[in-house]
Amino acid sequence: MTSAPTASVSDRNVQPTSLDGFTEHDPMAQLYPFAAIRVTRIARDTDKKIGDFQLTADVARQLDEDQVGVLIANCETPDRMHERVLKLAETEYPAPWVVVLSSIDLARWWYSVQHGIDTRRIDAKSEANGFWRTGNCWFTRLERLEALSKSPEFHGPIAGIIVVDPMFQTQHARGLRGSKWTHNDRPELLNSFRKDLAEDGLRPPLMFMACPPAKSLNTLAAQRAYCLETMWYADGSRLRIGAI
Repeated sequence: MTSAPTASVSDRNVQPTSLDGFTEHDPMAQLYPFAAIRVTRIARDTDKKIGDFQLTADVARQLDEDQVGVLIANCETPDRMHERVLKLAETEYPAPWVVVLSSIDLARWWYSVQHGIDTRRIDAKSEANGFWRTGNCWFTRLERLEALSKSPEFHGPIAGIIVVDPMFQTQHARGLRGSKWTHNDRPELLNSFRKDLAEDGLRPPLMFMACPPAKSLNTLAAQRAYCLETMWYADGSRLRIGAI
């Protein structure tokens, strides 16, 4: 399933550039010609700046080798998140991004904004309930990652995975007996998706976007749920997206 871009973004909508020159010798260098995501790194407990994060080829390789996730917290509101993600969708890049939305309500909301329709017009058969593409970003939910991976329109490599989880709660949906998500381990759906992509030799960076400050979030549970050794923290109010 794929969709035409909305009128509101069509003039700026772009498709990924060709992967000509993408070689087996140094695929990461070809995949990240410039840092499309740039943000201030902070200490989790104090919010103090400790450096700058730029998603370059070397950084992407380090995140993979050291099993590091990046939490971009303090992103203000879901509307503000959407503005920044759309900026990423509009940025010409060698490979697409996968944006994973934490709930069906969020998916329908963002779909309605991108396509200029009322959420009440989105029925069960709409691609908003599955996956769709706007510009250089695929949008989907955790439960639809497997379907996306099997789509003939989807193929690797991808530049990164961004989990948009406003309240940073998906790590708690482990499918435990007696819980709301019984038999549905949501983090494992993403872990399996990344594992499948790693079979091509490239495990894409895993990033999270959340509204509250990092120090107020249960990050240890997220590390465990998403099979990460550690996390880096960043201030979403200082997030910069797109060409340098």
